[in-house]
Amino acid sequence: MTVHQVLALEPFLNNQAATTPENLADGRLNVWRNSLPAQPAPLELMVDGVPLRSSRLDGRGPDNVLCSGQRIEVPERRWDWLYVIGCGERRVRDVVTWHFSNGTVDRDHLALSDLWEGRSDLGEELALRTEVIHHVQERIGITLWCQRVPVTSRKPLGAISLPRNPAVHLFAMTLVGRQVGAGSEDDPLIQEAGRERR
Repeated sequence: MTVHQVLALEPFLNNQAATTPENLADGRLNVWRNSLPAQPAPLELMVDGVPLRSSRLDGRGPDNVLCSGQRIEVPERRWDWLYVIGCGERRVRDVVTWHFSNGTVDRDHLALSDLWEGRSDLGEELALRTEVIHHVQERIGITLWCQRVPVTSRKPLGAISLPRNPAVHLFAMTLVGRQVGAGSEDDPLIQEAGRERR
């Protein structure tokens, strides 16, 4: 059975991507201060059966995480995938850092296509496509993408550190794992038996 954990990003929102015609100057989706038109409701998607939910996109305040190494604590257990809604200023490749409960650290690559081009170069699913971009080039749209990152270690995960890269914007994050149950390799009883054998 699959388990999903939608991560609450509200404490980490530090950038405004959506604007209304009345507050265009507040947009900070890229270095040119472009922004996407405010949306009537937060994004809610199902990708591969995984729920993803953004914060507000109503143009009234911070709505995404501009990545600067933020550390996000997560429910401690084994996770298999991290799904994100995000975009890059141009195509970006960077790393997500996994902090495991035993103190070890590992990294996996996060890749996001450009917010302008509207073409997935890095295997993402489309999350949102607007017909216009606010503030400068109004005939060009903005694209937000859904990407996934594998958690390749089998150890229980305790926290995630985001890239230190101001070109990476994240709007939603969901962890995906498997339900622990009797007979599963994640079953605590089996883990304990394994320790006894060693």
